[in-house]
Amino acid sequence: MTALFIFSFFIQSLTYATPLLLASLGELFSERVGVINIGLEGLLLIGALTAVIVSTTTGSPAIGILAAMTTGMITAALFALFGVGMRRDQVIVGTTINFLALGLTGVLYRAWTAGGTKAVSAPTIPPLFGNGGTAVNAVTLGALLLVPVAHWLLFRTRLGVTLRAAGEVPEAAAAAGTSVNRLRVLVCMVTGGLCGIGGASLAIGISNTFTEGMTGGRGFIALAVVIFGRWTPFGALGAALLFAAADVAQARMQAAGVFRIPYPIFLAVPYVLTLLALAIRGGRAKAPAALGQPFEQG
Repeated sequence: MTALFIFSFFIQSLTYATPLLLASLGELFSERVGVINIGLEGLLLIGALTAVIVSTTTGSPAIGILAAMTTGMITAALFALFGVGMRRDQVIVGTTINFLALGLTGVLYRAWTAGGTKAVSAPTIPPLFGNGGTAVNAVTLGALLLVPVAHWLLFRTRLGVTLRAAGEVPEAAAAAGTSVNRLRVLVCMVTGGLCGIGGASLAIGISNTFTEGMTGGRGFIALAVVIFGRWTPFGALGAALLFAAADVAQARMQAAGVFRIPYPIFLAVPYVLTLLALAIRGGRAKAPAALGQPFEQG
């Protein structure tokens, strides 16, 4: 019984970690090239709503995921236009994306559901194996496989050297013939695509519906995951699993009525853990040297 409980808890943590892992991998690449995108929350939200609307309309979760990826990339292109192309403050642009996505998804969802009174049950991403709380779907498996691929790309290829150079010494990357801003825009769009898929995994892989603000701060936790993981894919995987396990634990304890503690305290567990992790580990982490700094290529 104990082994079954641990296995179920681990698989559920993997599923809950998927949106965090995808968003944090996208942000990891973004920060490695020198762009800080705090609009992850908005990108996840837009991906979640798109996946629910498209998958419900077409009856196909796969098409919903593709549509979520596309809208994520389009929204990230808007961020890149202002944050990279026009060299505006990236934190302000990312914050604007978050507010824009929160308002826009709320309006669109209410319009689609006749004022929010219509209950929506979206098609679920079919499991590859298992069922219920011990099911693993293709998006979760793909996110896990992406980790070693991302590590190889960043630290074992010429492209990875170029990506890291753009975030550390963009002048040197430009001198070597790299169009730094073009590279940053492309990576921003990759980040948007991964966040879109992450939002889809939350909406039609975990919740099977959409609610306003359903991301619940996961985009901000993904930023902490990148720092906690020291800007490495395997570090991001470990951090995402840690935070997801805390989320699963609080949900299970809340459902079981453990300790008879008011439920808002349970809900705060992942966020308290985030603050503790940043306080303990974040202070010693070293970000890319040119992170958040606009670059004007001569």
